[in-house]
Amino acid sequence: MKSTYSTTELAQMLEVNESTIKRWTDSGYLECIKTKGGHRRFPIRAVLKFVHENRMSVPAIEKELLIDRELRAQVVAGDIRSLVPEFKAAMAAGNTSDVLRILRLGVAAKPDLLTVYHELVFPPLAAIGASWARGETTVDIEHLASQSIREALARLQSELYHKPANGKTALLACHEHEQHDLPLRCVNQYLTSEGWRTLFLGPQTPTDSLVFSINRNRPDLVVMTSIVIEDERRFIHDVNHEIVPALRKLGGRLAIGGPGVARRFTGVLKADFLSESILEYARIGDARLMEAVRA
Repeated sequence: MKSTYSTTELAQMLEVNESTIKRWTDSGYLECIKTKGGHRRFPIRAVLKFVHENRMSVPAIEKELLIDRELRAQVVAGDIRSLVPEFKAAMAAGNTSDVLRILRLGVAAKPDLLTVYHELVFPPLAAIGASWARGETTVDIEHLASQSIREALARLQSELYHKPANGKTALLACHEHEQHDLPLRCVNQYLTSEGWRTLFLGPQTPTDSLVFSINRNRPDLVVMTSIVIEDERRFIHDVNHEIVPALRKLGGRLAIGGPGVARRFTGVLKADFLSESILEYARIGDARLMEAVRA
């Protein structure tokens, strides 16, 4: 994959003429760098950001990032699930460069970040986790996979389009017994791209620390994700009697997501939003819609 493209190459990829590329650049819509000779060069980061911002599907980019013709045809047709086997192998090998390359391809093919997470990121993570739980995979493989996706997501962040700041703040944390933070990182990346100011506390956040942070930062939204809830009674108590009261005093909302969360806790947890799929976060990503969210 090339790291930069010329004006001619980019015009061919986006199927426009070179004057259009130059106009977009001069207007500030499309970022570029200039060589000492004054020639425009477009980093892959800037190209992907432009594609994401304009929700474009660009077969030429997908062709650039894929070698296998059959796989390329599937991705060009919008089937990013076909990338899962290669993505899983790259994660398990701890190959961050390949993980990032495939993530870029997913974003180029499906500019909707939530769909990329849902169809590309989470299936291999779940498969590797299940394999480890059955004793079929050693823990080092799970750790390599988790770390490679963390690093790739961090590097992808600067390549995404970010909407203008909406004036809203989101605080993100896992319950104090929850070690799995990758879903939370994905939600964090999504909200940031939607114009939210995000504060990421991460895994195993003690409840008293979360409440302290709520009182200090006065967030409009707190997001918690839970993959494994070891002590349901403690979890319910902490949410209903510690976290929710602190938020209510400030007019904030609480969103909790994870496998089986809505099924197990609807009517039990006093959260405003319960989700079993990251796709449902589209309901709160738009700050205007967030005001109407109720579990």
